[in-house]
Amino acid sequence: MHTLVKPIFYVMNKLSYSLKFILLCSVFAIPLSIFAYQLAESYHQRAEQAEITQRGLAYIQKTTLLINQLELMRDLKVITSWRADPEFQTRYLEARANVLLQIDELTSQTVRPSRLAFLKELKDIVTADEMVKGTESRSIDTVYENAQQVLEKIYNWRMKLSYGFVSISENNPNILAIINILNDLDNYTETLGEARSYGSLYLAQHFINSNGIQVLEKVYLRLTQLAEMTDLKELEYQVFLASYPEARLGSIKNGVLEGREELYQRLIMAQEVNSDPLKYFEKLSASMDTVYAHKIALFKLSGMIVEQDYQKSIQNLGAFYVGLAFGLILLVYLILGLYYSVSITIKELLRAAKAFSAGNYNKPVKIVSNDELMAVAEAMDIMRINIKEREERLARMSQTDGLTQLSNRKFFDNALQISLANSRRNMTPMSLLMMDIDHFKKVNDDYGHLAGDECLIQIAQLMKQQFQRQTDVVARYGGEEFVAILYGQSMEEALSQSEKLREIIEHTEIVSGETRFKVTASFGLATLVPPVDAQPQDLLALADALLYRSKDNGRNQINADIYRQLPGR
Repeated sequence: MHTLVKPIFYVMNKLSYSLKFILLCSVFAIPLSIFAYQLAESYHQRAEQAEITQRGLAYIQKTTLLINQLELMRDLKVITSWRADPEFQTRYLEARANVLLQIDELTSQTVRPSRLAFLKELKDIVTADEMVKGTESRSIDTVYENAQQVLEKIYNWRMKLSYGFVSISENNPNILAIINILNDLDNYTETLGEARSYGSLYLAQHFINSNGIQVLEKVYLRLTQLAEMTDLKELEYQVFLASYPEARLGSIKNGVLEGREELYQRLIMAQEVNSDPLKYFEKLSASMDTVYAHKIALFKLSGMIVEQDYQKSIQNLGAFYVGLAFGLILLVYLILGLYYSVSITIKELLRAAKAFSAGNYNKPVKIVSNDELMAVAEAMDIMRINIKEREERLARMSQTDGLTQLSNRKFFDNALQISLANSRRNMTPMSLLMMDIDHFKKVNDDYGHLAGDECLIQIAQLMKQQFQRQTDVVARYGGEEFVAILYGQSMEEALSQSEKLREIIEHTEIVSGETRFKVTASFGLATLVPPVDAQPQDLLALADALLYRSKDNGRNQINADIYRQLPGR
């Protein structure tokens, strides 16, 4: 045996079969359980990550709506800071109130200290009305840029939130593409906001100074660039847009072009700046609303994608648990089948071994198996057959006369007791025949012991051929004496068969080598007729007495009688 195998061999030899089976099952069950737990945990994490993304997108959508109101508030504040107009002032106050409500709503849904601090800072700015400071000595574009700084903070804050949720949730690339597009669209609303605030202010004061013309041309150029960039962005996100064509930026481009056209017609190319500032404000607001409508559509699309991911995760989790349950049931079923298969086979082999040890060799060793244990069972069954044959051979040898191959005296004594018991129980007659070869000593003296042995063998065969029924028992009683138990035969039937045997012996020539001779035999026949009962020695005594009567009367004859009482010699 290999040195490496010896330790485990010794360990296994000290364990019972059940403990070996439990040990082997544990070796496989423990890593499988760990693997199943890790896999289930990963499915749970995916489902949780999908929920995190859903909550995150909902929160980001609310921050986007807040930005929309802050941009409106910014533009109205820039206008009202330069020119007191009741209509614009009213709208500004409404936008400011909406911003404060949305800040409070986001604050109520926030638990992280950093987010709470930012929202508090933003609320303080809006409450203190500090978005625009010092308009008298500054140009309008400088004032707008100062107000835009507050928006830049919330742009950056929302961008960090969005990428943070994407990073935490580990979502698919489509969600990342949507977040990128949403953040890119801030440039569109910022530029349209400039066009809205600058244009409304100039239309409200009915003139444009040289600085204003430069500002408007700059805004016009940026709008043109943004319109052209929509085509480039569609190329950048073509894989995503091919799967979700509803996210295409055509509406954004149209909104930007409409806003640019309104700026161009009402301000840059206008001979006189006398258009209605409110109508212009509404027109540019409609262009911005187009951008925000697309943002909301993207949020809905992202929600649908995340919901699909969530449902897929739940389905995968459900399928995993169903598969796990089925696999466990199947595994347990197979393990139990294997255990009981081997266990029952071993028990059957042990039963067979115990039967062998008890001397029961009649029942074959049969197991329902096609593995190595089947070979063990076959080997045990061959051993059973061999032992049975050897036992039977030994039994026959112990019950058989070695010379004549007839039953011996021991077997005859047992058979006589059984036959007498059956005769008494079944009320059936039986006869006992005792035969002796006449002048056998002379045969030995004249022809030798080998010829005498051959004479005994041939006389035994003649006697065996005459009494062939299953119930007939022919035995060598001792020396040249033979006996036969003729169960179920009356004295007349037994006497007829005995007479045939006597004649056959008388006319049979005994051959031993080159020696040839004849012998005769004398018989004593005792018959028992129930309900008369007798002991074996009583019936033997009667047959023996009848045999000696035949010898005394000249030999080569049969004397028969029915048992009544023990006769005297």
